[in-house]
Formats: sequence, structure tokens, C-alpha cells
Amino acid sequence: MKDEKYSLAASSKAKFDMLLKEVLSDFKPSKQEIDNAKVAINEIMGRLMKKTPKNVEILLAGSVARGTQIKGNSDIDIFLLFPREMKDTVIEKKGLEIGKAIVNKKKNESCIVKYAEHPYTRLFLKDLALNVDIVPAYKIEHAKDRGTAVDRTQLHNDFVNSHLTEKQRDDVRILKAFLKSHHIYGAEARTEGFSGYLCELLTYHYGSFLGVLAGMANTKLPTIINSGKSKTDNRDSAALVKLFGKKFIVVDPTDSERNVAANVSEESLFRVVLISRYLLKSPEKKIFYGEGFSDVYSENKLSGIRETLGADLYALHFEVPEIADDILWQQLKKIKIRLHDKLKDNGFEPIISLQNIEGKDAVIGFFIGERHITMTQVVGPTLEMGEAIEQFMKAHKDAPLKSIEKDRIYTIEKAKYFNPEQLIRAFIANKSAALPSNFNPKKSSLHINKVPERQAKLIYIAYSNKFSL
Repeated sequence: MKDEKYSLAASSKAKFDMLLKEVLSDFKPSKQEIDNAKVAINEIMGRLMKKTPKNVEILLAGSVARGTQIKGNSDIDIFLLFPREMKDTVIEKKGLEIGKAIVNKKKNESCIVKYAEHPYTRLFLKDLALNVDIVPAYKIEHAKDRGTAVDRTQLHNDFVNSHLTEKQRDDVRILKAFLKSHHIYGAEARTEGFSGYLCELLTYHYGSFLGVLAGMANTKLPTIINSGKSKTDNRDSAALVKLFGKKFIVVDPTDSERNVAANVSEESLFRVVLISRYLLKSPEKKIFYGEGFSDVYSENKLSGIRETLGADLYALHFEVPEIADDILWQQLKKIKIRLHDKLKDNGFEPIISLQNIEGKDAVIGFFIGERHITMTQVVGPTLEMGEAIEQFMKAHKDAPLKSIEKDRIYTIEKAKYFNPEQLIRAFIANKSAALPSNFNPKKSSLHINKVPERQAKLIYIAYSNKFSL
């Protein structure tokens, strides 16, 4: 049997084109938004020229510079490109000094220091409802000369601006909107999806938004996209898979040692494959935009989900510092995985595990079947492991029941935890559990079924995003 080939039916072409026009009108910035961005760019560029040394180049970067931004996302990235021979500590300090020096408080502006690979300044232009990032970097001609990851941005600018047509830039906007509506736009840890630059490269490689849909719908792993391959690049698919340790690879045309799709999770890739197939088979607006939902009265909605699942909801809340979202997200994920595994090992495996963060609130939600236990099975080593068997028998000498199943010894004894609440509270209180640095047990709380609305909202949003197919 031949593999199914997914493509847009000829009879659906007119309907599909009309749909894309509607979507583009919904997501392409208005003339007013573009003009506001231009005013802000000219204003900030003018101030920077007065404060920046002559040996530092000022570069407009990001999606605004490439003409691929979507409506409501016209925030501005401006890079200060320092000579490569300067020390990185010097450019960090100088970059922050320049960024702070151009803030005009009389125009209702303010700034904060943000952190990526190194610190940069974020300006808030409140009157224009725009943010501007002032990012110090090195001026480079080739990726091999970079000092930090952000140095590549200038090369990305050059590639996109010299290779994408105006039509393709609009197709990038449509692709971003499509992925955003299905919660897989963005390469940050929270999303593990498709970055803006990846969207631009996919559109360039496949030629159009329709081409990207067909390419994704027919994906077979490993998938290798190497559009900027040079004549001297002799690496085959196996070599690239070995190099990058991934089966979905989009080689950066400006840096052959980088996989632009490195942060795309298997779940995000599978999701885009499915939604691409859905849209090709049936070009409906509801598929393009995904399932809508309201997070009003989230606690009531979670009650309905509990009833459907026949489960209890355990919501673990932490008050966390307002630091880089990627750091907090990864630490929260680590706690969730450890707790999930511990619950499973003790007979309380969650049906659904969720996590979310907003501001100072970090929440983990477990839906667990209504279950309380008094006795549990403890599985020991295989019978071939003589010394381990002796140690196991000694450790469980007081167990009321011992037996053998297949090649393993096991005991049935009093459960360490009678319900999930006991286990979760013990886990948080246990100092040896060593929670990540930004999660303080003293600033945590556990809610069972009755969850405060603010925390319920975060859990419901995570639930809706996860089950949005």
C-alpha cells in the first residue's frame, strides 16, 4: 500500500485562497501600526546616534526589519554592533549604559534590564504601546566569528531580506498566525515550537504557506532542510542526524553548524503535521484558528473536567520571583516530572499533568483518579541478583506477604502514602528532594479540587492549549 500523499484538492483552491486573504487581513499590521513603528524607530535611532560611539553600528533587526511581523507584535529590536576586538564585558556595560541613557521619562518611557545570553535593555514606549529592545552584539561577517548567539541575528536579517519576496513575507505572517493559534509559535521553553526565523526559512524553502503545509503534512523523519548548502558541504542525512541529535533539522543557511529547529519538540512537530493535514483536507477557518475558549470562571470549568475524568484535581502553587520565563519554566517542568513519576511509582499515576506560569504564580495541576490505598506491591530485584535479593529481603523483613512473580521477588505491605495529598505534601516538605532554587516550599500551597480562581485560570489555559486539536 502506498503512503498517503497530502495535498490541496484543485476544487478547494479558490476557497483556500479566500481563506488566506481573510487571515492576512486579520493578522497583517495596519498602516497605522506600521507608521507608529516607523515613528518609534526614527525617534530611537536618532537618540542612539547621539549616544553611540562612531565605531558602533546601529542595526534595526527582527521581524519588523524583515517585514514579517504580525498585528499587535510590532515590538522593535535594535542591535548595537561593536567591533569584534572589544571584550564582551565592555560591550555589555556600554550597551546597557546607552540603552538607559536614551530613555525620555517626559514621554512616558521607562526601561528594565533583561537577560538572555547577556544583558540588554528593554524600553517601554507607553504612549505608542511599543517595546524596544536595545541589544549589544558583535559586528561579524561570518557565523564562525560570533561571540554570542545573538550575533547571528544580523546575518539572519541579511539572508531573509535578500531571499524573501513581498508575497512570501505575507505568507510568513500567515504561517506565524497559524502556529500561534495552535500554541506552537515560539522557540522558548514554554512552547518548544517554531521560531520566527524558522517560519521564514520554511517559507523560503517550500516557496509559500501552501508549500509549508504540504511539506509538513507529508513529513517523514528524518526530515533535513539545508537550503543554504554550499558546494563543499558533503554531509548526508545520517551525518546531520548524528551531529544535531535530532530527526527534524533545518540547517541555518548562515551557520551550517546550527539546527534552527533544535527547540521544536516532537509534540510540536506532530501537532503541526496533523493540523496541516486537517487544513489541506478541509480549508475551514475554524481549523486555521484552532479551538477558541474562555478562561472566565475557570474553577467551574475544571470541576466539569474532573467529573468527565472521574478524577480529583491536585493543584500545587508556588510564589516565584519574576525572572526569565525560560528558567522558571524548565525548573517547574523538572518538579512536575519528578512528582509525576513519584505518584506513578506509589500507585497514583496522574491521568493528566499540566503546568503554567504567569507573573509570580507557578502552578502544577494533576488530575488523578479518585483513589485511596492502604496496601501496596513493592517489586524487588530479579532472582539472578543474589546479593540484591538478600538486601531486599532484609529491608522488607516485616512485610506481611512475600512472593515471586516471573523472575522477580515482591512484597505486599502497608503503603507509605495512602493518598496523593500525603505524597505531594511529603515531597515538598522533604529537604532532600532539593527543589530548584527559585521554588521555596514555604511559598507553596496545595489545593484539592477547590482551586482559587487565579490559579484555576492558569491550569485551565494549560489544559485548553494541550487539548486543542
